[in-house]
Amino acid sequence: MVTHKPLRRRQPVQERSRRRVERIRAAALELLETQGVDAVTTRAIAHRAEVPVATVYQFFPNRDAILQEIVADHLDRRDAEGAAILAALAPTSLAEVAHGIFEFHYEHLRNHPHLVNLHYTSLASGLLADPRARRAQFANALHAGLMHWGLLREGTDPLVTMVAVEMGDRLLEMAFHAGPGQDRAILTEGERALTQYLQAYAAPTA
Repeated sequence: MVTHKPLRRRQPVQERSRRRVERIRAAALELLETQGVDAVTTRAIAHRAEVPVATVYQFFPNRDAILQEIVADHLDRRDAEGAAILAALAPTSLAEVAHGIFEFHYEHLRNHPHLVNLHYTSLASGLLADPRARRAQFANALHAGLMHWGLLREGTDPLVTMVAVEMGDRLLEMAFHAGPGQDRAILTEGERALTQYLQAYAAPTA
């Protein structure tokens, strides 16, 4: 079951309170990125943020609420960065598009392993809803890009790109769970497989 409890006990109103909440969130993120999720306790957060533990509890019911805000922010940033990567492409082949997308996610996986781990464990535990709406938004943007670049034949059903994105999401999860020893190999195979899938809908070459 996906939980729908509010993440905060209350929202900060005064500027001083807002600064404290931002320090709490920043402290939790730093602990997570440098030491892993087990290091993120309310006491450790309070110590690093230089606030009393009671202040943490004024705004958040527990450390999981803080972590879920961090995950949501992480997904927002990842989506924005992914959209920027997509917008910057000027590809001449489907293989180039697949490579650019998988490379972006590979670098993200390697640069933020604890955040990615938190993302997947939150999904598995029901603390985070399946971000299918995010994937649908990306699939729509990708489909529009592929059509604009002339890489898919006219009239290609957007479902094709949606299926590719869903398969890609599963491959990313496989790569994460495989760990550094095999993640690159899995994503390389995934890139090849998705390129071949999309190639069936490729626009005719001139």
